[in-house]
Amino acid sequence: MADEAPSPKKSPLKLIIIIVAALVVLGGGGFGTRLFLKKRAATKAAAAEQAKAAEPQEGVAAEAATPTEEDSEDCGDTGEMKESGGHGGPEGAPVMVLTRTVNLTGPRRNAFLRCELNILFCDAELGKLVSGDKPSAEKSLIQSIVLGALSGKSVEEASDAESREALRKEMKDKLNEQFRPHPPKVGEKEDPKHKKSMRPIKSVLIVDWAIQQ
Repeated sequence: MADEAPSPKKSPLKLIIIIVAALVVLGGGGFGTRLFLKKRAATKAAAAEQAKAAEPQEGVAAEAATPTEEDSEDCGDTGEMKESGGHGGPEGAPVMVLTRTVNLTGPRRNAFLRCELNILFCDAELGKLVSGDKPSAEKSLIQSIVLGALSGKSVEEASDAESREALRKEMKDKLNEQFRPHPPKVGEKEDPKHKKSMRPIKSVLIVDWAIQQ
């Protein structure tokens, strides 16, 4: 009989090496995946922090772009502008018309400024009180404030458009400061039905402005 060839046997050492190599490959791939996910999460977190840090700056910019209550010529929600009276018609707002002629300072003598101002009111009660023909302490006070703002101006100031606009705002601010309602005293409660605007003067309009030399 011929000798039978022995059947080949797998070496245990070779099998162990294959298993270890497979584990190394799988383990390396898993580590790479975990590292990639960590980097991705860190990138998202950094982007979120930058967006969060930019939000207050945008809010500040929006606030700066919004006109303040003092600069606005809107009476707000007091509803007092709806009352009747004055030159605005049955449902118009009261208007006080002031015509003044003042001396101007400058190299030439006999330089005059003749102007007409229309004062609009958010406080309808005050507007009715001063827009009529009857004299009142409030009317005299407004006339004094306006005259004081106009007096002492030079010909150059009266001729400059920017100075004229600054003067208009100055008169409005001074009048609002004078007639601003006082806060209630200790123990007193403010009636919401008769709440007055913190800016009684809506606007000061220059409708005529002529310099005579």
